[in-house]
Amino acid sequence: MHRSNQLPYFFFSLQGVSMLGSRMTSIAVGIKLFHETGQATPLLLLSLFNELPLLLFSNWIGIAADRWKRKAAIIAGDTGQMMCTTLLVGCLVSDNFLLWPIYAIAALQGLFMALQSSATSALIPLMVRNKELDRMNSLKELLFPLAGVIAPSLAGMLYEPYGIAGILVVDLITFLIGTGVIALLPLPEMQREESRPEGSRLWIEAIQGYRFLWKQKPLLYLFLYFGWWNFILNGPLELAIPYFLQRTGSTDIMSVLLGVMNAGALAGAAAAVWWGHFRYKIRFIFSGSILTSLMFVLLGASSHTGMMGTALFLLMLPLAMTGALFHSILQRKTPLALQGRVFAAYGQLCAVMAPLSFLVTGPLADRWLVAPLQIEKHPWLHSLIGYGSGSWIGFIFVVSGLLLLMGALWTLSSRKVRQLDEEIKP
Repeated sequence: MHRSNQLPYFFFSLQGVSMLGSRMTSIAVGIKLFHETGQATPLLLLSLFNELPLLLFSNWIGIAADRWKRKAAIIAGDTGQMMCTTLLVGCLVSDNFLLWPIYAIAALQGLFMALQSSATSALIPLMVRNKELDRMNSLKELLFPLAGVIAPSLAGMLYEPYGIAGILVVDLITFLIGTGVIALLPLPEMQREESRPEGSRLWIEAIQGYRFLWKQKPLLYLFLYFGWWNFILNGPLELAIPYFLQRTGSTDIMSVLLGVMNAGALAGAAAAVWWGHFRYKIRFIFSGSILTSLMFVLLGASSHTGMMGTALFLLMLPLAMTGALFHSILQRKTPLALQGRVFAAYGQLCAVMAPLSFLVTGPLADRWLVAPLQIEKHPWLHSLIGYGSGSWIGFIFVVSGLLLLMGALWTLSSRKVRQLDEEIKP
């Protein structure tokens, strides 16, 4: 590896260190909040408030990511998240425990998180050549599952003896290492024009990302497909724990299957980093989507532990690669000056689809399906998902897989989408 190519690897290593500390604190906050309230709803609301800024202020976040220097936006995002985390822990350990300040801080934290994420995605094309975009985006996707494998064990070891305050100290150290060194790195910046385009009022600039996507119809179709992708995946995957418990009746087997789930995501991201450049991105994206959809069907129809583990591993395997290649296409087709707003627009779409998926999936699993459908009256359902515990969640998995497959085939039916691999200058 040439020395000039070491910068992005060093940058993402530092981001990984910081993310590890953040994931540990997130787990500790969840444990503490559950102990204080004895309810799961505050945990879900915490995630909801974390997503709200991206949903409501995504356009303005995108403007900040495009107008500011990329490094300044990343450092501001990381620093803001760390300050909010400190305030959050302070509220949790306070004698006057109240939920509303915690939700307000979570919303502010989400604002900084969205700024950091948009700026990082927009920085990648400045750090590497076009043929290295796939590897760098895959490396970025690798960080989350890697932290997801390591953080729970470390948080579990530290929480009992040192509590949430001890884990916060570790988070502060990882922040100082990660963000402090990034502040010293010579990160590249794009050339900026001194004059603004005619009629560049703030609200016009705010919607430039959407206007660009509207003009680039193939990119818009792919953009909307990934919104559908997020809707189908988020809610059903949250049912993994009750599904495994009902199907197997064993917490030990459930833990093994969750480990397989994380291993699949991690292996897929690592394979994408090792592979590097994908010449035919659209083919890989939709091949991965079709594999995921078929494995969803197999997972829902399985009751054998080995079969469920295999389906789960293969279901998760393409996810990081698929997301990374979609980011590469956006980066290649979007002008540098608009990338912050385009990625913020994608974040806004995800902020709509993920909560909507949770809102739909929960009632389906709990109430809606039980009354109108009786397996005994429909032999074909018995042959597909079987009887007993977990069959209704299995049915949700099967339907989710079929819906994902339909979305993939419909999007792939567009010739212009299939031609997105061509080198077209936006």
